[in-house]
Amino acid sequence: MIAKFLTLLVASSLLTPLGGKAHRKTEEGNRHYLEGAYGDGLRAYTEAQVARPESPELYYDIGNILYRQGDFEGAAEAYTRSLLTAPETLVSDAAFNLGNARYQQQEFGEAIKAYQRALRARSADADAKRNLELALRALEQQQQQQQDGENEGDDNQEQEQQQQQEQDQEQDREQDQEQQGEQGETEDDQQQQEPQQQPGQSDEDQDQDQEQQQPAEQDPERMTPEEAERLLDGLSDQEQENLRRQLLSRAPVRERSREKDW
Repeated sequence: MIAKFLTLLVASSLLTPLGGKAHRKTEEGNRHYLEGAYGDGLRAYTEAQVARPESPELYYDIGNILYRQGDFEGAAEAYTRSLLTAPETLVSDAAFNLGNARYQQQEFGEAIKAYQRALRARSADADAKRNLELALRALEQQQQQQQDGENEGDDNQEQEQQQQQEQDQEQDREQDQEQQGEQGETEDDQQQQEPQQQPGQSDEDQDQDQEQQQPAEQDPERMTPEEAERLLDGLSDQEQENLRRQLLSRAPVRERSREKDW
């Protein structure tokens, strides 16, 4: 914990008399502070401020109470108010305690400034030097952690962008494959429904080729006698007889001309 490394608060104003009611309330507050009764001590110091509202010593004492209560922001504010009008005998201690309060808030840059001010007021203050070194190391570590966090954030963002890009590319590939599949099915259907046409062949030539490719059926009515004879030669007797009958049955019947009625 930070509290184990920092030199604790300086409470020099406990010995500072203010005179009159302010003096009595200040002594009462000092007693409660030493006893650890910080609530009673804060109330006594606040009552003393009624008589001495701008006393830097009272702001300093109130800062010590708030620090002990863990209100580091309130303590820093009180020490800052004290330093506005603090005598030289109080500047070093007020600045030192202000540095401790800022350190507890991890505001290491502000803590360094406060410790440096304490050393300007009292250059031989070994505790201020030691706490200044701690604040400098803590600030360096804090900045390194922030830099690492930023780099990690950039890496994570770059990785997320790369993953998103890969997902988009995968979706594009799937859509292309689906479109190619649908186009292939359409072409197959067209090829099945339409006869293939040779390159440079017209539709009329294609129809003639199809007619030529179809097996020709011999029509007996269109055969010449020579073709019929050749066909009969290759048939059996019964088949020849059937073919002759077929030819006779299909032969056109000639009408006899009607005789004139004289």
